[in-house]
Amino acid sequence: MILAACWYLNYIRYPYPGNDWEKYYLCDPHNFTNVRETDKSLILGGEATLWAEFADTTNVISRIWPRASAVAERLWSQPENILNVDDARHRLDVQRCRMVRRGIDASPILNGF
Repeated sequence: MILAACWYLNYIRYPYPGNDWEKYYLCDPHNFTNVRETDKSLILGGEATLWAEFADTTNVISRIWPRASAVAERLWSQPENILNVDDARHRLDVQRCRMVRRGIDASPILNGF
């Protein structure tokens, strides 16, 4: 099965929406308490989803970034490598700089610091 439960990108934390990527990064798809152990073994991966009633062409990039990148790192990394949010913060900030240089209006992840 593919899990999306903890990766709905339209749940944005204010006043510092750029910092809410951490909750997406820390979500462990195998750590749900109301799921049987046998069902946890069926999880193949996950997906980041965005409900479009609050997004359009004016804000879709800022809604997706950096949240979807945090989900991607979480899903593509070995579980033992998902240990340090500060290291991830640096990697995501570097990726944001790449995106901005390419003309993508990626939101900053360090606001509020």
